[in-house]
Amino acid sequence: MQLFKKTIAASLFAAAFTMAAPQVFAASVNLTNNGAVFNGTAPEMVLRTPGGTETQMWVGGYTELVNSVTGTSLFTAGQNILTWCIEVALHKGATANYNVNEVTGASTPSWVSGLEQLFTRFGSQVTNVVTSAAMQLAIWEVVGGDSTLNLDDGNFQASPMTTGGYVGSSNAAYTTAQGWLNTLNTSAPVWNGYRVVTLGYADDPKMQDLVTFIPTPLPGAALMFLSALGLGGLARRKSKADPDALAA
Repeated sequence: MQLFKKTIAASLFAAAFTMAAPQVFAASVNLTNNGAVFNGTAPEMVLRTPGGTETQMWVGGYTELVNSVTGTSLFTAGQNILTWCIEVALHKGATANYNVNEVTGASTPSWVSGLEQLFTRFGSQVTNVVTSAAMQLAIWEVVGGDSTLNLDDGNFQASPMTTGGYVGSSNAAYTTAQGWLNTLNTSAPVWNGYRVVTLGYADDPKMQDLVTFIPTPLPGAALMFLSALGLGGLARRKSKADPDALAA
C-alpha cells in the first residue's frame, strides 16, 4: 500500500479517538524532511511566480518526521506526515522548527475552502510521483493563483517540460492538476472531511512554509453509530487485504 494511503489510514485511526469539541492548538513541532513521498524522481515543471521569471523545479509532496512537539498539538513525536509547500521557489529546511496553525475560524484565508475541496475530491488519487506533483501544482494555484484556477495564466503559472527526461511525467502532472482545478471551477462544493493545517517555518520567515491535511474528527455519537454499523468490521476486512494498512 502506498505511503499516502498508510498516512491517511493512520490519521483516521487516531482521529477516531479525538473528541469533536472545538479545540485550540498552540504548538510548534520540529520536523525532519524524509524526502519525496513516493519512489521515483518527481517530474520537473516550468514555474513562474508573481513578478518572477520562469524557473525549472522538481515538484511534489514530501514526508516529514515529527521529532518533537511543544504545546498542545495535532501531531505526536515519531509520526510521519505528508506535506506540500505553500510558497513557490523558497528554500526548505532539512530539519527545522515549525509553528502549527489550523487555518479555520474568522481569520481563515480565502484559499482554505479551495484546498478543502481539492483534497476532499482528489486526495485519495495521490498515489505516485505524478499525482503528488499534480497536487502540489493545484495547491500553488489555489493559494497563489487567481479565481479562474488556470495554470496557464494569472499570478501563478506552470507548464510542462518540452525537453529532457521528464516530458511525459511533466505533461501528465500538468494535465491532472488542471483537470482537478477545472472540477473545482465547475462543480458544487463537496463535504469537507479534512482540516487544513499550515506549518510555518519558525526559524526564518524567508524559508518555505508547509501545508498538510488531517481528517476532521467525528462526534462521539457518530463514532458510536458507525461502530454499531460495523465500521470495525470494515477496518478488519481492509486490514486483511493489506496487513500493514495502519503501519507508520
